[in-house]
Amino acid sequence: GHNTTPSFSPNEPRELPRYFQELEFLFASLGVTDDVDKKALGIRYVDYNTSEQWVLLVEYEASGIDPTTQTVIPYSYQDWKTAVISLYPGADNATKYSMANLDQVTGEAGRADIKTIGQFAAYYRKFYQITKWLVDSGRLGSLERDCLFWTGLSNKLWIAM
Repeated sequence: GHNTTPSFSPNEPRELPRYFQELEFLFASLGVTDDVDKKALGIRYVDYNTSEQWVLLVEYEASGIDPTTQTVIPYSYQDWKTAVISLYPGADNATKYSMANLDQVTGEAGRADIKTIGQFAAYYRKFYQITKWLVDSGRLGSLERDCLFWTGLSNKLWIAM
């Protein structure tokens, strides 16, 4: 596809909200308002396995039966989008980052033996991205964040500093 085509990789669930933002920009640009058309376009820009999974969701269908009232209820694009996002832990803002993500970044940096300012800056950017969210969401304290930053630096770098 073209480099401006919306894209999503199931290996990067945090990118799913961005995929839907780009898709909805495309809808607005093209004047697409029908929910059935939106769902059809939503599966067009993902790989075959992903599109097959998304089509199998009951919310992809135009309508369903309310089990309580036995009446037909329409499934909207928004219903389908919510169902798709629920398939990918980490795709919603409630679970965007975890302490495991932070442990991975500090562990990789510690093993990488940072030697240049560019490597240090790359570590800082990744660390900041994750910890900003963790602190803002109340999952990590500022003092703990500050202490954890240093765990990503090798002993050689500590000594050099």
